[in-house]
Amino acid sequence: MPDPHSFRPQARDLYVPPGDVGFWQGVRDPADPDYAALRGAIEERRLFTIELLYSDHEGGQRAIGRFVVAPSGEGTAWRWSLAQHWNLDQPNPR
Repeated sequence: MPDPHSFRPQARDLYVPPGDVGFWQGVRDPADPDYAALRGAIEERRLFTIELLYSDHEGGQRAIGRFVVAPSGEGTAWRWSLAQHWNLDQPNPR
């Protein structure tokens, strides 16, 4: 499991209702150390992973999700899949 203290705050909180469409604005600053690698993966349409630390609206029920992002088809579409999930404030379900 990734170290929860290694995550950076997100610039925008988003609520996406179950079954609806959402978006994520992550690394936008070209001076960010991760910007070049992420942009290169997107431009070259290479698979990459993103780990997000998120919680409910009160900061509880924290969880880390590892998402796999892969190009889908020949166009500009991408497919996101949750590959791993860790609960931080309660036991992992199984």
